[in-house]
Amino acid sequence: MLDPANIPPVEETELLARYVMQSGHFRSDRTVKPNLFIPHPYQELSVTRHRDATEAEIWQAGVNVATQQQRTLYGRSDILTSDCLMDSLRVTGQPFSDNPNHADIEGWPTAKEDQKAIALKLAASATKLIPPPSTPSSLGE
Repeated sequence: MLDPANIPPVEETELLARYVMQSGHFRSDRTVKPNLFIPHPYQELSVTRHRDATEAEIWQAGVNVATQQQRTLYGRSDILTSDCLMDSLRVTGQPFSDNPNHADIEGWPTAKEDQKAIALKLAASATKLIPPPSTPSSLGE
């Protein structure tokens, strides 16, 4: 994970993880639906940077989010930062104490139809659902 005392700006080449905690956010073929990328109810969309993180650390961040929200972690979808830099969007590091790699996709338009149009593009650029490791030991616990 990133050093909390030295968080660099998010680079265009970085991979970002968007955690999937609703079964309605992906299809049976594991493609992700645009709703995964709509920042409702907030004005920013939460993601985790892969930068300097092991696979186990990326998954542990997702487990932590699911636990805090009392939800099921179905998996994650990864997307390049460069694919998120459209229209007014930007990606900024917003570290949390338990996740220094946390970032936000910010600059969303306020109109729901504009958000949906962007979310369609993001979902088309994102990976299919990546299921979490099957055993807790593979998460580094």
